[in-house]
Amino acid sequence: MTFKEIIQKIGEKNRARKELLRQADEQDRIHSTIEERKKSANERELERFMKENREEQIKGQLDVERKKRRDDISFNHNPLHTKNIMKAEWEVLREKNMFAGNSNMFSNQEFIHKNNPNLLKNNMRLLS
Repeated sequence: MTFKEIIQKIGEKNRARKELLRQADEQDRIHSTIEERKKSANERELERFMKENREEQIKGQLDVERKKRRDDISFNHNPLHTKNIMKAEWEVLREKNMFAGNSNMFSNQEFIHKNNPNLLKNNMRLLS
């Protein structure tokens, strides 16, 4: 059996499968059309409203599940078992702002070179 024959057999199987699916779809459409024609106009309208309500409920539940999945991916994936700072467990986020009200954050600290007599002297040993 050659490669070409194998490809042709696969193609024939796919064509036969597609034909069966097409026939089944056609039979289903015919059956649905017959069932719809048997119903009264009021029954068809009521079913349409029920279908719309059902679709709205499905959409609402789907939105909830998508948000839950997105949050799970964003916040609950933790392979290293470290704390998640986005959940406000980080203490720095809860501390008082230490820089608020200070124009100079070093104003309360002692300057290390204040009153140092050797500050501006040239030390040749350090420069060579």
